[in-house]
Amino acid sequence: MNSEKVNILIIEDHLGFAQGLELLLTQHSLVSNTAICTNYSGALDYLRNHVVHIVILDLNFETDKYDGFIIAKKLKQLYPNIKIMVLTQHARKIHHKRLFTECGVNAYLDKKLGIKETYRAIDQVAQGNKYIDENIEKILEIEEWMTLSEREKEVMKFLCQGLTQKEIAQKMFIVPKTVEAHLKNMFTRFNAKNSAELIAKYLNYKNANRDNVSSITPPFKKL
Repeated sequence: MNSEKVNILIIEDHLGFAQGLELLLTQHSLVSNTAICTNYSGALDYLRNHVVHIVILDLNFETDKYDGFIIAKKLKQLYPNIKIMVLTQHARKIHHKRLFTECGVNAYLDKKLGIKETYRAIDQVAQGNKYIDENIEKILEIEEWMTLSEREKEVMKFLCQGLTQKEIAQKMFIVPKTVEAHLKNMFTRFNAKNSAELIAKYLNYKNANRDNVSSITPPFKKL
């Protein structure tokens, strides 16, 4: 589907939102045909009679016995070649893991996503790539910061004070290799290449969530 036109099915129980999204999609040069179904059974009926390349699926249904998780999983079992893009108003880290590992979705998007990024997501998914929009990435990173262990919080506190790994180890009464292990773990979790990048990411988190970080707010040296 690299540069070929795609057919998109929107599965969304809020018809007004679905119609607005459909209007935007029809203006994208990659999109050939679009359709809307407001529940799972309607989607199955449509899929039996039409070729669909991408499904855009609401995660939280109010009028269907199935939620987006179950629908995504069932659709992937029945139509493994279909790409599924999930929309949500309430992004959660636990949802992200479940959607990609259990349900096999291809994209996880904020419902408030702008036109350009919606088009970008469609382009990426059509090419076979996974996609998570920037808003959701930020939310997931915030949740990840909030799951730091007590030891990791201490390491971050001293790291932000400018202490070396050896100095941190002395402060915490542990060996330097343990400090190194904590840092490597956080480098991986927060996709940071080094301590400076990890501190920068932490500061961004702290500044964006002042009301939520009182329990892990370290003192910082003035630059």
